[in-house]
Amino acid sequence: MKTLIPFLDVGDVDFYYHLLRSLAHDGAQVEIAYLKGNISETWSDLGFIKLPQETPRKSWGLLLQKEYCKPLRDVKADVIFVLSELWALSFAYKCSKSLKIPYIVWLRGDHRRVREVRRINPAKRIVSNALEVFLLNKAEYVIPNSLSLREKALEWGVKSEKVTEPAYNGVDTDFFKPLKVQRPSEFTVGYAGRLSPEKRFDALVRIAGELKDIRFLITGPRPPEASLPPNVEYIGRLPFNRMPYFYNMIDLLALPSATESFPSVILEAYATAKPVLATPEAFPRELEVYGSVAPLERFAEEIQELRKADLHEIGRKAREYVAEKFTWK
Repeated sequence: MKTLIPFLDVGDVDFYYHLLRSLAHDGAQVEIAYLKGNISETWSDLGFIKLPQETPRKSWGLLLQKEYCKPLRDVKADVIFVLSELWALSFAYKCSKSLKIPYIVWLRGDHRRVREVRRINPAKRIVSNALEVFLLNKAEYVIPNSLSLREKALEWGVKSEKVTEPAYNGVDTDFFKPLKVQRPSEFTVGYAGRLSPEKRFDALVRIAGELKDIRFLITGPRPPEASLPPNVEYIGRLPFNRMPYFYNMIDLLALPSATESFPSVILEAYATAKPVLATPEAFPRELEVYGSVAPLERFAEEIQELRKADLHEIGRKAREYVAEKFTWK
């Protein structure tokens, strides 16, 4: 079976590389359609199709424009598999009609909550939410990646016959594993992800300012807008193949988000034998806790408590857990 997967920016393939490889099992073919960005040499086992320059970058433009799906007819794909961002949904809907093949959605986040936290204009939020439900209901299947997201999809108005049982994120425990790396001796808390409002990165920086004897190591796509305390180091956006080194440079991963579904970073930290401190909004109820789940206002206290714990033993159990339950296979 040949699967077509659209990306607005091909650089995002880096983050989903193991997911895409898991789809390309048993000789199945994966073709990536993309609008912008540069292809990494590490993706040589995937096919790539550059979309025409006139392909719109906005959801409404995709729905109104007619020509951009034509170059994809030669691909002869059997199905479109799409992540649930609104641009990708609009792309899949339009090309599904043009190419006469179904599309399947992997619902991987509560985009309504993200729009709310980012304080998107209320009228625009209403329109975006309605368009999102319309496009989800036009899919052949909607596959949520957590139980809570499945429940939310039904609450939003996605038809029950469309929504499947969850298909969780996975982790490659041969890739994410304990490694010997050079690192400072200080206790280190790590953060990996977008530096955006729904991630509450600014709150983590404020907490770091209170814990001056603890080092914080940050990786993410864009530099922080505000200045950082002396004990916080931003190391830029790391390529996917460097992420195991990042986890091995920290003692504890912090996840302060206001909304998540089933975060890959938790599985990756567990696989590298690192405990996690997460908010209740960020930690899926399907996972066992190795570390702590606590409200954001308790993060400083929880970090101090976890600092005293046997994190090596907690991390060892975390790795055993994901190796048994959450590999990509």
